[in-house]
Amino acid sequence: MFSVTTLCTACALTFIAVPPKGEGSSSEGGKCPVTGLFTSSKTKVAEAAIPAEVGKIAPPFELMDTNGKSHKLSDFKGKTVVLEWFCARCPFSGKASGRSVHSTGKVKKLIEDLKKVDENIVYLLIDSSSKWSKEDVIKEAKACAEAMDIKAPMLIDHGGKVGKEYGARTTPHMYVIDAEGKLRYDGAFSEQTGRENFVLNAVKAIKKGEDPKPSKTRSWGCGVKY
Repeated sequence: MFSVTTLCTACALTFIAVPPKGEGSSSEGGKCPVTGLFTSSKTKVAEAAIPAEVGKIAPPFELMDTNGKSHKLSDFKGKTVVLEWFCARCPFSGKASGRSVHSTGKVKKLIEDLKKVDENIVYLLIDSSSKWSKEDVIKEAKACAEAMDIKAPMLIDHGGKVGKEYGARTTPHMYVIDAEGKLRYDGAFSEQTGRENFVLNAVKAIKKGEDPKPSKTRSWGCGVKY
């Protein structure tokens, strides 16, 4: 039987990036607090020639979720959309750990807070993991959703086309798209201490008709497994 708590050594030791003080960090390099090792600055990440850019129209996509339902970004025209890059094996994302944004309840609270700001907001998880089979990605994502009571749709981007178009580097890596389809925020889930959530701040700003500040930060977590 598959166990959500099974440690993915490769995730834990190779791809962990550490947020610098003040805001998130990317998978471009950092010292692992568990092993003391520095992460590689050459982790294979987004390869799109022109990745998504804040202030411009977000790349369109159509992906199937873990239950076989199709989701198009265009389906949500007129609504604010939050995208979270996800991996069931990452200790910062779907793997049960003290740093996981899911197992610690941070995502659940974020969604609750977002709904208070905008009751029509859409929250989607995208899994671009391609180092293992699509079947395993789906199975593990489903197990994680059940174990952590994740209600948001989990979209499968096996092959990483959408992730590369957005420039997603880590799990988690967050994006906020406004009702007009423009990308308004790109980056970390929160700053290092977790006291300031950049995603919530961005949605609040959009609701007020203002520009999110910051609109771009360095994401932190495990490198996306393209």
